[in-house]
Amino acid sequence: MELHAGQCWTYRTPDGYESSRLIIGAIVTFEHDRSIVCCAATDAPRRYKDGHIDPVLIPFLPMTEEAFRASVTGFEGMAELPTPFAEKLEEWSRDPRGLSTFTVAFEGFLDRMIAMQMAEIAGLSAA
Repeated sequence: MELHAGQCWTYRTPDGYESSRLIIGAIVTFEHDRSIVCCAATDAPRRYKDGHIDPVLIPFLPMTEEAFRASVTGFEGMAELPTPFAEKLEEWSRDPRGLSTFTVAFEGFLDRMIAMQMAEIAGLSAA
């Protein structure tokens, strides 16, 4: 299926967070048909230092198209983007370090995704 801004997708969520969704806000395309899917994650779980977990909004999550497709499980329809998405997209596009992008699948926990990304960069497994 072709990806477009505004699409809402289910993904492999942790137990108890099945209502969490990925909403595409923008697709940035480069030469050789490489694309970055910029999305928001609604009601994603966040684990706090004391161990409790609450649902949060991740307003901006840039992933390669391959990582996005590896994350999602089904198309759900069209949805409105969270308000902070546009501001975060603008910040990302002006970042002097370049367009940082995740190349690993999102499974609900942002801290787990960061660990998996670091492990991939280092050539290790984040099991």
